Amino acid sequence: MLFTGIFFQVMVNAQTNNNWPIVKRKGDQLMEGDKPFCFFGLAAPNIQQNESQIRADRTNRFPDEFEIRDILGGIQRTGGRATRTFALSVYSPKDNGMPVYISAYRTYNEGAFRCLDLIIALCHEYDVRIILPFIASQSFGGIRGVDEFAALSGKPGSAFWTDDTVKNDFKHLLGFILNRRNTVNGILYKDDPAILAWQLGNEFGSYAGDRKLDYTEWSPRILAWSKEMAAYIKQLDSNHLVMEAGGVDRNALLEDPNIDIISDHLYEYWNRMGGQPWQLAPIAKASKDQTRGRKPLVVDEFGLGSTDNLRSLMETIRTEDISGGLLWSIRSHRRDGGWYYHNEGGTPVNSFHVPGFAVGAAYEETRLLDLLKSEAYGIGGIAAKPVSKPSPEPVLMRHADGFTWRGSTGAASYTIERSETRNGPFKVIAVGLQDAIVADVASFESSDKAAEPLVLYYDESAVKGQTYFYRIKAINLAGESPYSPVLQVTN
Repeated sequence: MLFTGIFFQVMVNAQTNNNWPIVKRKGDQLMEGDKPFCFFGLAAPNIQQNESQIRADRTNRFPDEFEIRDILGGIQRTGGRATRTFALSVYSPKDNGMPVYISAYRTYNEGAFRCLDLIIALCHEYDVRIILPFIASQSFGGIRGVDEFAALSGKPGSAFWTDDTVKNDFKHLLGFILNRRNTVNGILYKDDPAILAWQLGNEFGSYAGDRKLDYTEWSPRILAWSKEMAAYIKQLDSNHLVMEAGGVDRNALLEDPNIDIISDHLYEYWNRMGGQPWQLAPIAKASKDQTRGRKPLVVDEFGLGSTDNLRSLMETIRTEDISGGLLWSIRSHRRDGGWYYHNEGGTPVNSFHVPGFAVGAAYEETRLLDLLKSEAYGIGGIAAKPVSKPSPEPVLMRHADGFTWRGSTGAASYTIERSETRNGPFKVIAVGLQDAIVADVASFESSDKAAEPLVLYYDESAVKGQTYFYRIKAINLAGESPYSPVLQVTN
């Protein structure tokens, strides 16, 4: 293995849940021990690799402990007991040296995988199971997928599905992942109950269409590959479930003994643009009718739609005994201030930031997160937990000629106080501050400023040349966080 890019140092003492059973399946249900495992949650496509707002030195390419805990904490605060990463990134010369997981031919970035180690270890602490898709059918910048993987073997992209050399190289990757010993908790990945399922990849159904190929020609090839790789995974790891990635006849997947979970991705806006039915609940119901009594169904991505449409979908997932659903998608606070942002393909929908903010009103962010939380507790059959105070304490930082801060998970607003001496007395100078402030996310993402944190507050009343001492606290319905460390500033 190769130590490339930013090396990820793990310093955390994660709490391992030794009584956590590995999720199994029984008929068309997922089972957690002797109880059905049903869930709602938020998909977390950036939990293992930040996709955008990457600083010039790439130091924030891989999330640190704070950012990982912020995502897992946000999922937990909305009742989630499962999430899904995005596919592992593959080297491409188009990405100008961006650190990735698969960095060269049969070569894997230890720094990146230590980030994944930390995620899996912390899942125990937050009671969140994780679905991990190995590779994308698409070629998204900074992530890449099957074409780039085949290129590492010196083959054209289409060889990924059929060439024995490329398939053996992919099996090498599978062996590396499944047999990896976590550097945080010491558990082999193939033995770790934090893994809900290994997913063969992301949206194999889009492979032919994205490349204007004949679906009827490529579907059998993707099916053969899927069956071969599912069998190989089971050979190495008999503990965990395998989830398919589409692109083939579903009945063939239902018949295959090595495929455990059937998946759906359901989106209103993209389905609408594709001329397909845009009401999502009937589509989910039809999928469940096809899989009922045979294998569990999980809607591992859904969203980009009206609240009423998504409400009906979530009700159908719950009432039709679909095993779970993951709303697309959550982003974390940034370690250097503010949030990570992402716009979803030009739709009105941006990434979700827990607990929801006024800036997300266009897609009813707060309302949808509240709905998701209610449905998550409902599908899990447990009483809703009260809102907990924001944590950890925020960290106030000077940025440009203003301030930014590392936020607290679950914070709805912030209060800043100022004093002329380090020990006070402090006086409130700003209340009701929010750290989610970008309205036009699509334009922001493409700007040169996106890599740097945003200034969230200016102290216009400060006297130039005067030294002040500042502190900040986070607030939500449950109360307040502890104060940040005091920050000394000479204006």
